[in-house]
Amino acid sequence: MKWDGITDREQFSGWYLAERDRFADMARDADWHGLFHALGKHPEWVNLSRPGNRSGFTALHQAAWHGADFPVVSRLIAHGAWRTQRTRDGRRAVDVARERGHTRLLELLEPVVVRPLPAPADALEHHFHALLRESTGRCLEKTEHLLPPLSPLTETLSLKIFFQVIGMMGGVFYHLEDDHVRVNAGSRMDYGDGQHYRVTPEGWAEIDNSPQQ
Repeated sequence: MKWDGITDREQFSGWYLAERDRFADMARDADWHGLFHALGKHPEWVNLSRPGNRSGFTALHQAAWHGADFPVVSRLIAHGAWRTQRTRDGRRAVDVARERGHTRLLELLEPVVVRPLPAPADALEHHFHALLRESTGRCLEKTEHLLPPLSPLTETLSLKIFFQVIGMMGGVFYHLEDDHVRVNAGSRMDYGDGQHYRVTPEGWAEIDNSPQQ
């Protein structure tokens, strides 16, 4: 899965930008047949909003806004749509459905915690974001990125997410382990597989990921 935090549309190539815009248009226009056809080719797009993240509406938010049929919403969730994902103004899909009066969708869209984050979750995410700023050099200062929330990690037992960072020639993979978040930051220019970190509610530290002899 991928977290798209890039806010500058000019960072995307022409072909990719056009395809992502077309995908966002299908969600906006409730063209579910076309959207699922696109997801068959690009399953990693299920949680991506229109490039630039102006509103942050994903396909699931659009389905909630339209009051889409149960099979559509269920199929998006089966494709990996995150019920915890929020728009730029902080709304989850369930919040959008409630505002629009689509009460029949509320139970389906209510986030379910399958694997809780180490508590307190706010402190864990604070240290995770601090690590991202530290491990990516000055890339996040030069180009604005929306930092990824950790809440999607609670929705499945096993989920690894990639956060692309402009200027880094790579990015950050992260996933939840028993009592911490494991982070791997790397660039195509790195020798080996980059740096590995362990993040807990108390802080973060670099760890040795070299194979044991």
